[in-house]
Amino acid sequence: MDSNIERFVKSIEFLREMFMEMDNIINPIMGISDWDDSVCIEFGKKKLLISIDGPYTKRLVMKSALIHASTDVVVKGGKPLFCLDALIGKRDDIIDMAESLKIQALEMRIPILGGNTLFEDIDSRCSIAVIGELLIDEPIRDSNAKSDDILILIGNPIWGNQYERIKKAKNLFKTWYEILNSGIRINASKDVTKGGLIPTIYEMSQKSGKKFNINKDLKVPLTRNLDNFLLSVPKESTEIIIEMCMRNNCPYHKIGYVE
Repeated sequence: MDSNIERFVKSIEFLREMFMEMDNIINPIMGISDWDDSVCIEFGKKKLLISIDGPYTKRLVMKSALIHASTDVVVKGGKPLFCLDALIGKRDDIIDMAESLKIQALEMRIPILGGNTLFEDIDSRCSIAVIGELLIDEPIRDSNAKSDDILILIGNPIWGNQYERIKKAKNLFKTWYEILNSGIRINASKDVTKGGLIPTIYEMSQKSGKKFNINKDLKVPLTRNLDNFLLSVPKESTEIIIEMCMRNNCPYHKIGYVE
């Protein structure tokens, strides 16, 4: 088994079993039993998507940690409403991280409305919880890929300096919301984060109970975090998605199909 699958997928499966009974308390739309990128609950007349990510190192916080935390909500079909942060570390580092998070929050229109801060003489870290509103009827799960679906990767890898990462994230989110607003069917989706494409493909394939046939001449990294979106879509949706990506200068790759 690939080491990234073991590290980022298999090693934490015990937590799912440990917390499974929590779903019985609140009966979420998407919860522990789904083990997806975010959870989905009904709250009043709305459906909310919530995710928490981190702890991020200062190095990543200074570039794009808030963006990375928000993709878990966005890829499920949600629009982030606000976030909360938890900062720990040396005072100067915490000031630097807070200033960077403020820039990201203002640029992405995801306000930081609260959090927790602890000054400690340790390597500085930050965790971020994102709360969003579901824009469509049901969240797009990572477990619903269908036979004959086309696998499409959309968006630039969110790499580079802070400005470059924000620009790429804005373009990906804009294109994604246009795809959602079009009403076309997307069977499954997942952001390509911890461990890169290999664990993402493995998890979607295993949870869907389908074999993913991946192109041998793939031109994208397999083991690096990309933070763009992998979609499993019906053939009839493929060309519409590609047209929207091209119109927005949003890169895309058809990486394979579902058997």
